[in-house]
Amino acid sequence: MPAGLGLALLSQTALAAPLRLPSRPAQAPSFARACTIAPPEIQPLFTGGPAKPADSSEEADDDSDDDDDDEEDKDPPERGLVLPGSATCLAISGTVSAGMQRDSFRASRNGPPAPPAATSFPLSAAFRIATSHELASGLRVGTAFGFTLYSPVDGASDPSIDEATILVGPWTFGLDASRFSFWTGDEFIFSARVPSRTVGIIALELPLTESWTATLALEDPALGNTASSAPVPTGRRIPDTIGRLVYEQDGWTIHGALAMREIPGTPARFGRAGIVGATYEGEALGHGWSLTAQLAGAIDGAPYLGSVLDARTVNRVLVASDATRGFSGVVSGRFEWTDELASNAYLSRYWLEVPLAGQIRGEVRIDRFAANLVWTPVEGFKAGIESSVAWAKIALTGREIPVGLAGRQISTQVFIERSF
Repeated sequence: MPAGLGLALLSQTALAAPLRLPSRPAQAPSFARACTIAPPEIQPLFTGGPAKPADSSEEADDDSDDDDDDEEDKDPPERGLVLPGSATCLAISGTVSAGMQRDSFRASRNGPPAPPAATSFPLSAAFRIATSHELASGLRVGTAFGFTLYSPVDGASDPSIDEATILVGPWTFGLDASRFSFWTGDEFIFSARVPSRTVGIIALELPLTESWTATLALEDPALGNTASSAPVPTGRRIPDTIGRLVYEQDGWTIHGALAMREIPGTPARFGRAGIVGATYEGEALGHGWSLTAQLAGAIDGAPYLGSVLDARTVNRVLVASDATRGFSGVVSGRFEWTDELASNAYLSRYWLEVPLAGQIRGEVRIDRFAANLVWTPVEGFKAGIESSVAWAKIALTGREIPVGLAGRQISTQVFIERSF
């Protein structure tokens, strides 16, 4: 090959070779960051008074101590993670509970025969996903979804949706607990094993001062868990309206709410309900304790009376068109023997008058007493034993009363629970 031709080929090859790009600087690896999901901090509508001087170190220390005490009284924020490439905090939590339960029954004189004593092994698993994202404007947007799976009853086990909400600042949209409710019996395993009382909701929650919070909500009980609520009539044109006022300070929580609901018919009428509840948490001789009392009354507002256990019973004997009036009350207490051992007890009454054609007065009355002993050696784990007694009197002529519903029921359960 001539020397000139070889040089020409080499020059063309050099010109055709792509240019090498400069190397990029190495990027630091990204990791998930810890975060917390807490209720949004909204400025109260009314200030408590003039600002305190900032040059007093002793007063500042006192204020800091008070703030720490207030934070301990409130529910702790949910812990989560901000995933790489995201600005949204994600928190996943759940609870698994298992136990062995023994039930014995004694039928009332006017009811069907009682079922035999039975032993069961109840199991439930709850799961919740929550997100929170704070915009540049300071507005917080979040979501929450939770459901619970229960051990089969009569061969069927349907999941219960406990929460499905979108939160935009002080607004809540979706499926959530009724803003009317106060005492829910979460310290007792029998109540925790019943589907929660949820409703379709649009709620606005605004702090009035540092201690007072007002809530206005529109609710639809027909969208919630029908297993734990009294029947709701169809054909309604407007949702239930709830107004609530809550006070929280110095160990006190005071809750007052009013509800109004439409009862379709000819003519249509309106049911109403009211509730007052209070909890005080204190310490005596180095032991923590709390006491809760609640009283509710309603006319044509049975879904707003009693606990989820009472509502589950009433749901099986009432129909949506029944006119009702009644009240419910509960007293509940907790005492912490040690940092790991605590006991809870409550006494409640549910009474409902049901005027029916052909009888002077229909009546549903349920009295309950329950107590437990709970051992919590580490956070997220507890075990215990709980016993309850329920007396139910159901006098509704012409209504079929399910077996085991009226009379006395004694239940005892040994349980274990793990949360994450």
